[in-house]
Amino acid sequence: MNKHVLVIADFEDNDLLSLEKARDIAKDISASLEIIKFIQHNKHARISETEHINQAQVSLNKIVEQTFGPDQTHVDAKVVVSDHIDEWVVKRCDEQMPKVDLVIKGGHRTESLFHMPTDWKLVRHLHCPILIASHNKWKSKANILMTLDLGHDDVRHQHLNNLTLDWGNTWAQATHTSLHAVYCIPIARPLLELDIVDKHNVERKKAPAFKQKMEAILTEHDITNVTSHVHAGCTKKVLPHVASDLRADLVILGCFGHEGLNGFLQGNTAEKVMHHLRTDCLIVKPAQDM
Repeated sequence: MNKHVLVIADFEDNDLLSLEKARDIAKDISASLEIIKFIQHNKHARISETEHINQAQVSLNKIVEQTFGPDQTHVDAKVVVSDHIDEWVVKRCDEQMPKVDLVIKGGHRTESLFHMPTDWKLVRHLHCPILIASHNKWKSKANILMTLDLGHDDVRHQHLNNLTLDWGNTWAQATHTSLHAVYCIPIARPLLELDIVDKHNVERKKAPAFKQKMEAILTEHDITNVTSHVHAGCTKKVLPHVASDLRADLVILGCFGHEGLNGFLQGNTAEKVMHHLRTDCLIVKPAQDM
């Protein structure tokens, strides 16, 4: 086994497709699976917590057998009672063995100022990559879009680009999919809306240099057969637009966690991009957010 994947099972939301994707991913990257079904138990319920767990476990086992068939050698499925999924998952990934290399969860893309869904909490607090799975099946000839930050040369951003490229290359080699890499030259939205800046002029002047920089990075990582894209505009709109045009099945985003009130109110680029995507998103972060 090369990797260990933790899957958050969410069957009440018809999330069986996420479990099927986890099955296929585990096969592609030779991973063992730890499937967790979370339940909430009311102490005033007619059945005890133990009975509730047992009932949920029987149901989970049936779904796992339906999805994986008789060969479940590398699959461990269990029920956990918790009202705080994100806290349990973060603690499991940080403190327990085996080490978790990837978390998979079905996506919930709604949010408001005073309600932060589990998705966002996991993106911000997990130190391992997380795949937020959509309800769309992958095409037979899938496209993977890697998002790179070429505007910063500091160690943190270079490391994040490296992680993005490593995961993209690993996934493409395992699944024989097509790789694309994209960088958005950022332009503030008000400047575009007020016609103060012409994004086409920005692209014409700056894109060639950034494309050359991207090709150098890809060569350095010995990643070939990658289609490069450089565009200018509002990042949270440009990246989803490119993903849509390519009909990408997976978008890989690098992310630095932003915690506290400042991070909550401002968000970060990865979260803003995710809000506009309708495809699977793999969020990668530096270990312990270096």
